[in-house]
Amino acid sequence: MDLIAVADELGAALKTIDGLTVPEWGEQRVSPPFALIPLPEIAYDMAYGRTGWRIEDWPLMVLVDRPVKPESRRAVVEYAARSGPLSVKAAIEGHTYTTCDTVRVASCDFDEATYNNVPYLAATFHLDISGKGA
Repeated sequence: MDLIAVADELGAALKTIDGLTVPEWGEQRVSPPFALIPLPEIAYDMAYGRTGWRIEDWPLMVLVDRPVKPESRRAVVEYAARSGPLSVKAAIEGHTYTTCDTVRVASCDFDEATYNNVPYLAATFHLDISGKGA
């Protein structure tokens, strides 16, 4: 599994959510709401009889406005909805992938996150991804 290609496909799925941007990794100029797709921890030999990949917790973050704003709290929960136009779960699980076999949004948690020295309220989604290895 090509991790960069999988991350690119995750980004493509997120770009279907109106108003959510997915900046290139390391981009310093961002405007909320935006999503970040860091690389995951890898556990080898977890699927397909030791010939494939399974990433049990690929983090994906959606950052909204300042954490103390009431509208930030209302906005971030819309991204965590099971379905709907802003649902990360619906966008990620509804995408057709060519770089991996399955992608499932397993859970989501909320916290403050800092990006480029600016605090944001963030939803971190935990993805379970598997595919055949090379």
